[in-house]
Amino acid sequence: MAPTYYESDHVAPFLPQQSIFDYLLPSHPGVSPLPDWDPSLPAFIDASDGRTLSRADLRENALRLKTGLNALGVKRGNVACLWGMNSLEYVQAVYGCLAAGVVVSPANVAYSPEELAHQINNSGASVVFIQPALLPLLDKARAHIKHKIDPAHVILLRATQDKELAAAGIKTIYEVYGTPAAEAEHFDGSDSLETAWLCYSSGTTGLPKGVMTTHWNLTSQLQVSNVAYETLQSGPGGDVVMGSVPMSHIYGVTLSLLQPFSMGVPVVILPKFEEIAALEAIQKYKITHLLLVPPLFLLFVHSKNLDKYDLSSVRTAMSGAAPLSRELSEAFLARIPTAVALQGYGMTETTPNICTMNRSEAAGRDGWVGRLVPSYQARLVSPDTGLDVAPGEPGELWVRGPSVMKGYHNNPEATAATMAPGGWLKTGDVLVRDEHGWYKVVDRLKELIKYKGFQVPPAELEALLIQHPHVADAGVVGVWNDAQVTEMPRAYIVPHESLKIATEGEAASFAAHVQRFVHDKVAQHKKLRGGLVILDAIPKSPSGKILRKDLRTRAGKETEPVWGATRDRESKL
Repeated sequence: MAPTYYESDHVAPFLPQQSIFDYLLPSHPGVSPLPDWDPSLPAFIDASDGRTLSRADLRENALRLKTGLNALGVKRGNVACLWGMNSLEYVQAVYGCLAAGVVVSPANVAYSPEELAHQINNSGASVVFIQPALLPLLDKARAHIKHKIDPAHVILLRATQDKELAAAGIKTIYEVYGTPAAEAEHFDGSDSLETAWLCYSSGTTGLPKGVMTTHWNLTSQLQVSNVAYETLQSGPGGDVVMGSVPMSHIYGVTLSLLQPFSMGVPVVILPKFEEIAALEAIQKYKITHLLLVPPLFLLFVHSKNLDKYDLSSVRTAMSGAAPLSRELSEAFLARIPTAVALQGYGMTETTPNICTMNRSEAAGRDGWVGRLVPSYQARLVSPDTGLDVAPGEPGELWVRGPSVMKGYHNNPEATAATMAPGGWLKTGDVLVRDEHGWYKVVDRLKELIKYKGFQVPPAELEALLIQHPHVADAGVVGVWNDAQVTEMPRAYIVPHESLKIATEGEAASFAAHVQRFVHDKVAQHKKLRGGLVILDAIPKSPSGKILRKDLRTRAGKETEPVWGATRDRESKL
């Protein structure tokens, strides 16, 4: 059938062509379309000690870092790698790089030396802002880095200096500060198409790829998100955001580092999500808006500490980076009844939001990811025929718009494989759209299991498995069966901590019970014919995505007992 183009029913806002720094912290009135927020408003708060950066502090420090970087020979267009957990120093490094026109390339704090070296080599980073604890790993990475990094270009993300590091000539970010520059670098008009951010994809398959995100991608994303996303209120008694998602991930970049700031709302920073620290922060700072991933929703559901804290300030909890099932959403809301669970959908390549929702429209929409944000056009395309599917049918989501990346850095082949003629980005995700313009993720195209020609979405089985009272977490992949010449669904599950499995017999009994639980609720082709494996933890990326390649590797090695797998012959289906 002919292409069907879907568009947002939100009113499209003005999309300025300017730097992300000028958009957020303009030097003159009338430069940015944003409100002229009070410079004394708190912008970022350290959850552990209460240190606070006001909007004025952040602007001044950014311009001071620009001067300091320029004095080191770092110029507009250079790339800085940021490697560390969330912190006030991390935030200031980001905004200082933006003021200097330096491309921000955040690295996953869990990287090995080889993985860090890959990102530095691919991005060409000449500056590294680093958490001190990671310095030994950077030293190991140097053997794999193809260009020299000046020791003066290694800058510590910490408030105080260490004598030994000072003797080695390594400075803290504060020691690099100069006098405030008169102006930040500007990227007006066509210059706004220059790269501002270089996030690396999570690498669920292959080496991570650098996603070139431009200034216009970012300003456009913030403008449209502020129309379609939850409207946060600034000022006393207003909203407070919990910033625990990694700022190295596009989810943290947009919805923690940038979007609340654009709305005059403070972010309480946690280095990473830890249950007690998060609960204490919610209570102490009266946090209203949580940024979470599905595994953290699950943690709240199973928490034994929740009732010890006052969480009544929480109004909304946003889920991103991976699908949130209706069942998990409902279980979360039962634990925090003042909250409304929101869900969005996007990817690094789209900066990230494609679909989102707000509190007023979320009721009855558990499991859905919202409506298109303004400025996007979308299509749903059959992966089998390459043609657009009929309304109401699932298809691969293709999108185009001003927040779609410029391409993959130094990887034209990957760019060409992801982009279709006409500027369409092929998301690789299968979604369905209802008659009201709401979208639901069916599954990841490359992760769909094909059992004898039938498609089995792993996410559907995972959502079902965690409904079992004794299953804390689950991941599902397809495993190949030579005898039947087909893939079969296999579940990897983590038993709830209250369940003590001491013997092989107990494990086999538990696995059989879970299999029956699933088999009674699914169609024939979705049964766990690939068996069930009990693990201590499901491998996941920092953003909460299940690392199915790791599960498939496990399946290939078959080092763990597999319970209830089909052998040579099976049912007629």
